[in-house]
Amino acid sequence: MKTLFDENGMLNVEQIVAESTSFKTIMADGIVTDDELKEQSDRAIAALRHVQEICSPDQQTAVLDAITELSVLFATYHINQLQDLRR
Repeated sequence: MKTLFDENGMLNVEQIVAESTSFKTIMADGIVTDDELKEQSDRAIAALRHVQEICSPDQQTAVLDAITELSVLFATYHINQLQDLRR
């Protein structure tokens, strides 16, 4: 079973992404196309709609909070990396 954290208590997102069928398919040729981005966007939206259907309002809030904070982490990490490239 996939877990959010590894055996050391570290967030396991990198491994989850690397093992994802979607990611492997997109990265098979080493190029990310506009069509692949669109298809992945559609998959992500479908997955979120499914979560909305099966979760209570409180559960939806918890999922949204987690997605928000993970997205902020992702965005700020990349901004930080871009800052390092500019130095």
